[in-house]
Amino acid sequence: MSETETISPEAAQEHAALRDPFARAKPSDFYWVQLKPVFKARVLVHQERLAQIAVTQEKAGSLELLRLQVRFEGEPLPDSGNCLEVMVDHKRQRVRFGPISGVSIQPAQRGLGTFMLAQLIHWCQRYCGDYAVTPISLRADEFKSGDARSALEDILNRAGFTLSTLDEETHSGVAQSNRVNDLIGSWNTEKIQPLQIGNLLGQLREHEALNLKQTAQLNNLQSVIASYKRADMGNRFAIGCLIVFCIFQALMLLWVVLR
Repeated sequence: MSETETISPEAAQEHAALRDPFARAKPSDFYWVQLKPVFKARVLVHQERLAQIAVTQEKAGSLELLRLQVRFEGEPLPDSGNCLEVMVDHKRQRVRFGPISGVSIQPAQRGLGTFMLAQLIHWCQRYCGDYAVTPISLRADEFKSGDARSALEDILNRAGFTLSTLDEETHSGVAQSNRVNDLIGSWNTEKIQPLQIGNLLGQLREHEALNLKQTAQLNNLQSVIASYKRADMGNRFAIGCLIVFCIFQALMLLWVVLR
C-alpha cells in the first residue's frame, strides 16, 4: 500500500479489532437506575432522572471485559465518555480498570461514577478477588478540567485506591491497590439507586392496590354525599311546606281576628 493510499473505515475497524479484541463488543444487557433529586439548602438543584446502564461482558481467550455505559432516554450510547470498564487477564491474574484514556461521567455530582465503579468492583470480587490490580495513571492532559480530575480522584479514594503524586510539574499521579479484595464497592444510595424488575413490578402492584383502595373509598364518599344531598333536598321540601303552612295559619288567624 502506498503512502498516499487512504484506509477505508472498514479496514480501520479491522485494524482496531486486531489491536483490541473487544473493539466490536456490544452491550448484552441493560438495567435502569434512579438518579434521585438533589437539594441544597432545601432548594431543588437537580430533578429526579432515570438513566440506563448498558452492560457489555465478553471473553477473548484469557481476557475478559466488563464495560458499563450510561445513556438517558431517547439518547444513543455515547462513542466516548460516560463509560467505565474493567479488563481481567486470567492468565496473569491481573485486572485493569479503565478506560485508559480520560474518564468523563455526565451529569456530574449525581453519583454515577461511584456507582459504576462499585458495580465493577463487586463483579471482580465475586470472580477474581485475589487478582492483582494494575495501577491507574492520572495525567493532567487526560482531563478536561481540574474539577474532572478531582472528581475522579475522590471516586478512586472512596473505592480504596491509594493516590500518590509522581511529578509535581506535570501533575501526574497514580492510583494503586494491591488486590481486588482490598477495594471497597460502595456508593451513595441517597443519590442513585438501581431499579430491579422485581422491585418495579412490586411497586406497580402496590400502586395498583392503593389506586383500587382509593377508588373504593372515593365511591363510598360519593354515595354518602349523594345520600346527604337527597336527605337535604327532603329536609328543604319539608321546611318549605312548614313555612307555607305557618303563613297560611297566620293569614287564617288574622282573618278571624279582623272578622
